[in-house]
Amino acid sequence: MAEEKLPYTETINSIFTARRDLMFASKWAIEGSKFTMEQADLLVALYGVKVLGWDDLKEDKDGYVPYRQLEKFLVHNPSLLSRRIIKLANAKPPLVVVKDGDVAAGQHFNSKRVCLTEQGVKAIAPVWKRYETMAEKLLQDTDAGEREIHYKVNNEISSRIRLIRGGLSALLSGEV
Repeated sequence: MAEEKLPYTETINSIFTARRDLMFASKWAIEGSKFTMEQADLLVALYGVKVLGWDDLKEDKDGYVPYRQLEKFLVHNPSLLSRRIIKLANAKPPLVVVKDGDVAAGQHFNSKRVCLTEQGVKAIAPVWKRYETMAEKLLQDTDAGEREIHYKVNNEISSRIRLIRGGLSALLSGEV
């Protein structure tokens, strides 16, 4: 008898299930910090760019990330992004710095961009350490090869969706 293949939908559905379950672990990672889940998501994204060398978000020549990029990148509710950023910029000491868009670099005249301050780095670093601990504990019994395959599959899914984000309905309807 032929081996039945795992349906594509099960692979995608398992990602949604893992995301739901990771919410509990993510809440543990920010526990004891002064941040909401949405604030931690924003600060970790900026920490990744500034400290960890992530290239998902592109810094401009001054080290700032446009709001528009953050809206598309954040995991937890990108609505009210401006309000969240202003609250972090008004913290004592400020955790982020906000500047107007760089029109010379092609940004819209009324756009904004944001950068993590050194105080922001210090404030979010313990949360990042807890994320690292969480990841190690959750995956400690998973073979490195399996983790690499999972990582590649997730990145491939994300890459394909990013390429077609604007034309997703055309792809799914068979027009592309």
